[in-house]
Amino acid sequence: MPRDPLSRTLELVDARTIYAGGFIGGGAWSIRFDPPRKIKFFVIGRGSCLLDLDGTAAPFRLEAGDVFVLTRNAGFIVASDLAATSRHASEVFSGAGSSIIPVGEGDEFLFLGGHIDTDHAGGRLMMESLPDFLHLSASESGAERLGALIGELVEEAASRAPGAEMACSSLAHLLLIQILRRHLSSGTDVLPGWLRAACDPRLAAALALMHGDLARAWTLPELARASGMSRTAFALYFRAVTGRPPLSYLTEWRMHQADRALRREGNSVARVAQSVGYGSEAAFSTAFKRVMGHSPRRNRGVVLSEAA
Repeated sequence: MPRDPLSRTLELVDARTIYAGGFIGGGAWSIRFDPPRKIKFFVIGRGSCLLDLDGTAAPFRLEAGDVFVLTRNAGFIVASDLAATSRHASEVFSGAGSSIIPVGEGDEFLFLGGHIDTDHAGGRLMMESLPDFLHLSASESGAERLGALIGELVEEAASRAPGAEMACSSLAHLLLIQILRRHLSSGTDVLPGWLRAACDPRLAAALALMHGDLARAWTLPELARASGMSRTAFALYFRAVTGRPPLSYLTEWRMHQADRALRREGNSVARVAQSVGYGSEAAFSTAFKRVMGHSPRRNRGVVLSEAA
């Protein structure tokens, strides 16, 4: 089965979804979180809470089955009552690991969280298609699959059965894919970028060609023909969806794939250059530095020549 564009893009950015744990709450409680260094997500397993994000006019009310994704570098408070005195998250979760801890009195509320771990370049590629935050409500149409995954995540997190931690991270990754599908297919506030392109059915055939044979010198007419459009219509549509012309996208895709290859022990610059369609190491190095911002020889794990 050919790899679909979204799977290839998530593989390229090396997106790993890490389940971090959560808490049960009751009564009046409030927790203050520092601005995240990574893309964070929260799942409400039961009950409801308020999420007050720095820089927004009003807090969000999160209900059971809701998901909140935060890409903005902003602090926030999660609370049953925003008038309650906030405890800092570092104090609340000190030494907790991935377990579920009690906060306040009672257990009518369940909060599960995690983050999306990528390398530096991969994080940029993910965030260019995502807004500062996403609030996916359980009451919206099409939320059934998301709700089923949340139910499984809640069950695994509460079970403490052997393998539960790995099961939670696997379910969290499935949640990420479902979140991206829902957001990117909605057409609402979806920014031009790599992830938007990966979910666009009109570009699927052209992307499959580019992703499937990096060394081939693809032409605009070939890619337009695969998409069933004229050259002009294809070029305009591609740029509107990705924010870049088709052949610029192809060059960037090649350089990001090359970046991954160069980090693997034993790959030489010359070998990687050839694998992404460059017969000249000098031409490849120039293109790589233009896209990635540094020389390919700076990458950890690269050898300087085939004989090294």
